[in-house]
Amino acid sequence: MKPKYLNVYLERDKFTEQTYEKEMEEVQRLAESFERTIYLDPETVSCLFEQMTPEDCICITTSADLSWQLMGLGYAVVGFETDDSEMMKAPYVLLDLEEIEYDDLLKIYQRYHDIPWHILDTSRCTIREFGMDDLEQLEEMYAVPGFTEFIEPLYAHELEREYERNYIDNIYKFYGFGMWLVFHKESGRLIGRAGIEFRDDCGENEVELGYAILPEFRGMGIATEICTAIIDYVREELAMRSIICRVNVANEKSQKFIEKLGFTVRNQVDELYIYEYWL
Repeated sequence: MKPKYLNVYLERDKFTEQTYEKEMEEVQRLAESFERTIYLDPETVSCLFEQMTPEDCICITTSADLSWQLMGLGYAVVGFETDDSEMMKAPYVLLDLEEIEYDDLLKIYQRYHDIPWHILDTSRCTIREFGMDDLEQLEEMYAVPGFTEFIEPLYAHELEREYERNYIDNIYKFYGFGMWLVFHKESGRLIGRAGIEFRDDCGENEVELGYAILPEFRGMGIATEICTAIIDYVREELAMRSIICRVNVANEKSQKFIEKLGFTVRNQVDELYIYEYWL
């Protein structure tokens, strides 16, 4: 699901003439990615509610009151603050439209509507965020013998549902990353989890890599494929300094695998080797 319409309400008196023209040029640039762009004013803003649904569009506005009203009705809103603006009440606020691309607007729209973000593709797999509709598949995967040999199992159904809902709200929405789902392109199956998390014992600009693949898909190079892609993603998109990975001292296969990726042992904590990879 994607927004079809871009709705724009920029109050002209909050800009200089030159700045207003510049920002409207940026609006026109963004407009090329939408079916239609609607320029609102105080007389026409009511048509938004009469002719469109929240699923149709994303809105950019300099009006704090309008932003608050639209969010209350379920619309995805990007606030635009100027020197003369009130403090915006939107969770996403811009100071200059030059800062944003269509993909940024799409991600904001998806956050508002609880649509999981697509993270990346490899030759054989797609990696994306967990969504609440994935819970049944996730539970089925965790029930496969051998899958949780070296990772924690899920909670009971209702507790897991609550945990995953909180994870979406407090991890994905706060950090923009987390543990993701791995789907096999050819079969469409959920075959694993992989991703990165920031934990209390991570250093500055450091995240932790985690991964788990169904037993029947091991030994095919898929884990190497997805973990290499995630490392590249961390390097290119997140500008982190280093990645750590915890591996059980009894899990010799995973130790060999993570060393093959270029990780080296930093230290040992209880029954875990802490590996590190400098980016």
